[in-house]
Amino acid sequence: MSDIAPQQHHHGAEVESELLLEDMGYKPQLQRGLNILGNLALTLSDITPTASLLVVGTAVIATAGTGSLWAYLIGGFIAVNVALCMGELGSMFPVAGGLYSIVTRVLGRPIGFLALLDYIGQAIFLPASVAFGIGTYVNSLYPSLSTKWIAAAMMIVVALIACLDVRFNAVMIGFFLALEMGVVIMLALAGFLHTHQSLSTFTHPHMAAGSSGIGPVGVSAIIAALATALFSVNGYDSAINFSEETEGAAADVGKAVVLAASIGIVFEVIPFIGVSLGALDLRAFLHSSTPLTDVVRSSFGHTAVDIVTWGAILAIFNASLAITLQFARVTYASGRDMAWPAPISKALSYVHPRFRMPWVATILVGILGAILCAQSSLISVVTFTSVLIIILYALIAVSALVSRVQQKDLERPFRLPLWPVPPLIALIGVGLALSQQKGSDLIICAAIFGSGAVYYLAFLRPRQDRYWSHLTVPEHELSTAAEGNP
Repeated sequence: MSDIAPQQHHHGAEVESELLLEDMGYKPQLQRGLNILGNLALTLSDITPTASLLVVGTAVIATAGTGSLWAYLIGGFIAVNVALCMGELGSMFPVAGGLYSIVTRVLGRPIGFLALLDYIGQAIFLPASVAFGIGTYVNSLYPSLSTKWIAAAMMIVVALIACLDVRFNAVMIGFFLALEMGVVIMLALAGFLHTHQSLSTFTHPHMAAGSSGIGPVGVSAIIAALATALFSVNGYDSAINFSEETEGAAADVGKAVVLAASIGIVFEVIPFIGVSLGALDLRAFLHSSTPLTDVVRSSFGHTAVDIVTWGAILAIFNASLAITLQFARVTYASGRDMAWPAPISKALSYVHPRFRMPWVATILVGILGAILCAQSSLISVVTFTSVLIIILYALIAVSALVSRVQQKDLERPFRLPLWPVPPLIALIGVGLALSQQKGSDLIICAAIFGSGAVYYLAFLRPRQDRYWSHLTVPEHELSTAAEGNP
């Protein structure tokens, strides 16, 4: 009897999730082949602490020197508050469209469509920019190989693997994630076992100045590094994108978002502290293009650096696969929601009959990524994706505030604590980060949203009976709210 009760509870939670999906106007099509650990593995691989430290972390150090620790701590604090907002809203609307679906159901269809464009922009550039990191690291080991063609080929391989069963992908990603965590631990040990700097490195931070000097870090530099630090820990929203393929209750989706964000932040901040303390020569560390691996070399030797480099290649491959899987779901959901003309929407929403995964959407993400990798000059414009990420965070924080006021009777399987503090902290944080972004990036985003508004008004709005029409609040929740408020 003791085994039957958990099975019945699990089956009941899964049925509840299927009913919730149907109440939102969707026919369950994707395979529920993930347990909560599989979802967590995919989400953590999307965050990818190793790749974030070795690739993005270098950019953070270039911006704020050893003051980067404060950027990571503040950015991590903001990210946890954003994750709490995502967790509550994602448990209310656990669908593959993720953040754009949430924004649409809370703030309305026009703003929701702009959120979709934001997400699609990330879907085009993020997988390619991550895959390009593979080419960079392979090229560092084998200089005769072309960085961009390695990256393009890897993007195709990733897309083909992503077309397989989601359970298979989760198992493989989980294996690579374990290796990745080993690399992160090696980075931390390299610093903590061979410390050469004191804690004053952080209390009185320095950054590179001139060709070889160092100087004090200003508050503005730390604020400027916030966006990059937020980019570094980004990816926990993918727990929502995989919700239609995850077994169990809707509350588990919210928990997965918050847990993944917390683990990702810890596995980035602690190794960063260790590596900074392990810098043999602070001046050389701050001017280096590979500061983290330099510390590994000085602590453990060249062989350890080769191991870390291969670990980085595997980590970036893993991240590229997880990100491709995530954004394939976003692209699929946009077709299912009829965001585009009928032939395009129908193709994007096609589900493979055997693997029960969005085959066409996955291939499209892979092809676009490969093209961007082959045209390496285009990768230079991906800095604006951090602005896209921040804007979407802001919309989620606003949604968390508005939903509690306008949808106060709806069920919240996962409830964020201390409302309205987390969404207000998130809004203030992303506002600070946005204030330090380049004007050119803001102009690109404004152009995207302006074009999207024209498309919405000219094409979607006049056809709202057929297009962009599925994005509603679940019917049973509306009826429950009505019963509670006669």
